[in-house]
Parts: sequence; structure tokens; C-alpha cells
Amino acid sequence: MKPVHVHEDAELHRELLSLACRSLDRRGRPERASGSISVRSGEAVIITTGDLDGESLRQDAVMVDPSQGLPLLGEYVWPPPETPAHLAIHRRLRGPGAVVHTYEPRSLALATAAARAPGAVGAIVLVTAEERHGLCHLSDDATECVEAPAEDAPTALLVEGTAVFTWGRDPDEALGRLERIEELGRPLLPEHGDRPDVAAVNSW
Repeated sequence: MKPVHVHEDAELHRELLSLACRSLDRRGRPERASGSISVRSGEAVIITTGDLDGESLRQDAVMVDPSQGLPLLGEYVWPPPETPAHLAIHRRLRGPGAVVHTYEPRSLALATAAARAPGAVGAIVLVTAEERHGLCHLSDDATECVEAPAEDAPTALLVEGTAVFTWGRDPDEALGRLERIEELGRPLLPEHGDRPDVAAVNSW
């Protein structure tokens, strides 16, 4: 693995990233995150592991090589299974960039509903992911739309029934895009009590 340039503020990026990840857990189990967030720090990528145990912030994120997704020297946490998908999107982004991934059931149901809304045409792109050795991979074709011009750019990739990926210049923008998608899908989501029927939404 060739040397990877790391930004001088990498530790600050790591701490801010771990804090941002907690917003993904607001509807999930208190001891686990319902997804992950990543940011580029120099040439390296820092990604949250999903293990939010209330202890050191450093334990919540790992710095990886941008090409292979392997932890850099000195890291002692293994990256999450969706790391290759994060890196595939980062390779399409200009500048630092941030990527949000969630598999929280309600977010999935809302994004699926929003993808079928007339106002969301082109904004949410339905893609498929490959699983290799337990890791989530997105093909070059699946991530090509990330580089679309601003006026045509989508705001999310929806891996049907599995995950939602959004991105932006920083974690706040990427999280904001996820929240806007959820707002768009909320009026269209079939509700059964307090829990969404994800299977019903996917069968539309």
C-alpha cells in the first residue's frame, strides 16, 4: 500500500464525524448507529464504524486507504462492510466531500416512497450493489450519476431494500439531503400504526 497523505486536522475531522454520526441513531437502537458517515481528510478517508458505545470518540471512526479501504497504520478499528461503497462515491466527488449511509428501516421506506414521487424524478437513483466477501460494493455505473452537473445532479442512491447513500460537501449537507428525502416521502408512505410497512412500499 503506497503512502497516503493525511490532513493535518485529521483528528478534528474524526471527532466531528463521530458527533455527526449520532444523528443517524436518533430512531435506531441506542447502542448502535443505523449507518455510517465518511469524510475525506487529505488523501485518506475517515469512516464511522457504527459502534457508538459512549466511550472515546476515537473508537467510533477509522482512517482508511482510499483505494483499498484498509485501515492506515496505527488504526485499531476495522472499517464497516459498506466501506467500498463509500469509497466508490468519494472517487466521484470533487473536493473533500462527505458520504452518509443508512439502513434504518424508516429511512429506507421514506426514500423508496420519495423515489416514486413526481417531484423526485432524477433526484433519487435506484441502484444495485454487489456483496463480495461480506462487503458492499457499488459499480462504476452505479456511481456515475454523482458527477452529473449541478442542475441535473441526484441527491441520493437507493440500494433497493438495503440502504440509502447521500453525499455533500460536508456531513451537514449530506445529512440535510437525507432529511429532505425523508420529508418528500413522508406524505406518500403507507402507515400501519407507528411503524412503516417497508414491504408494502417496496411492492408499489
